[in-house]
This record gives sequence, structure tokens and C-alpha cells, in this order.
Amino acid sequence: MLDMYTNIYTMRQDLERLKKPIGTKENPARTCKDLYYGYPKFKDGWYWIDPNLGMPDDAVYVFCNMTVEGETCVFPDVRSSKIINIPWRRTSRDDAWFSDLRGGFTITYETTGVVQMNFLRLLSSYAYQNFTYTCVQSKAWFDQENLNHNKAIKLMGQDEQIFSIDTLQPNVLTDGCAASTGVSKDKSRTVFEVRTETLSHLPLVDFQPTEYGLPNQAFGFEAGPVCFK
Repeated sequence: MLDMYTNIYTMRQDLERLKKPIGTKENPARTCKDLYYGYPKFKDGWYWIDPNLGMPDDAVYVFCNMTVEGETCVFPDVRSSKIINIPWRRTSRDDAWFSDLRGGFTITYETTGVVQMNFLRLLSSYAYQNFTYTCVQSKAWFDQENLNHNKAIKLMGQDEQIFSIDTLQPNVLTDGCAASTGVSKDKSRTVFEVRTETLSHLPLVDFQPTEYGLPNQAFGFEAGPVCFK
């Protein structure tokens, strides 16, 4: 009888965890939205989710923005998420992407994985991501000297969708790289925001710089998390 009651109690606990997962590695939620519905008083922070609802072994660690009712924010891999301002040698191709440059690379999300990212898209209706271009004598969007966008960079999404002045335009939150002079080097930055309901467009994986290669020029970048709603 004791064994039977113990088993019933254990089964009841397991069922309760399935109904209201708490966002731990052993008991991950499906998304941050599900976690918010179960525990609306949970604070913003890092939680475990398992969008494909398989074994918790493939659960991923994400940032849950509970302030806005449970956005699931996936950060790029640390090693590919940013780089400080450094001079870059120009290639023979004017249309070279950052990953084509010597020492360049793509922005990766291997810690989340393709499968979990795809399921997260299926469970969402909207996504957005910020991208910051830092600069020294290097334009990113508007050219204040020539009053045009001829030196605007391009951003590439997961499905090779291009965001640029000529295609789908990203939102420009601030454009500190528009002027070559008059801005402190550590504050010269242009911040882009991509918002889309076509979830295959995100996350961002590459960008195409345009003004670089001279001794007085340098650029860097930082990719923010892609947040699903």
C-alpha cells in the first residue's frame, strides 16, 4: 500500500510539472509565453525552454522577457556575436560580406540549434532583432557629407533575405556613423532594428560593410538577441 501511494504521489507530481513547467533544465517550458501564463509573477531572466517538447536533454537556455508577457529571446553564440572596432583589409570584391573578409565569420546560433529554432518559429507570430554597427570613419546608413545612402550596409537574414536601403528596410534607431567627424570613437554607432512576421527572415547571420580598407577606418558590430512573440 505504501508503494502504491508513493507511486500515485510521484505520478501526480509529474503530471503537475507537465501542466505547469517551471523553466528549469529538468522541467522546461515550451516557450517563455507558456511560462508567463503559468507564472505571471515570474521576473525577467534566464529560463530553460523546450519548443519541440521532446526529452529535456535538448532544452535551450533563453532570456524570457516577462515584462512584455513572455517574449522568448535567443542570443547568438558568444564567439560570433560581436567584435570590437578594428581595421579590415578590403577584398577584390566590392560586394563582399563580412564572412568573406579575411578573419570574418557568420553570426551563429548553434547553442539553440536548427530544430529548436524552427519549432520556436512555428510557435510564434512575430520576431525582432537589433544589430549595432560600430564605426571609425565608416558609414553605416546615411552619408551626412554627401546627403545620400550610397554607403549604407546590408543585413542578411537566416533565409538569405537582404535588409537594405533598396529592399526591405530595417528601422534605424540611431545613426551615429552618419558623420565622419565630431563623434567620439567609442560612441560612434548605428543601431538597426529588424521586425518581421516572416519568421524565416530571422535571426540575422551576416552583413555587408561598404566603407572600410583605409588606414583611418575601422568597424565592429554586435548582434543582439532575436526575440519571438
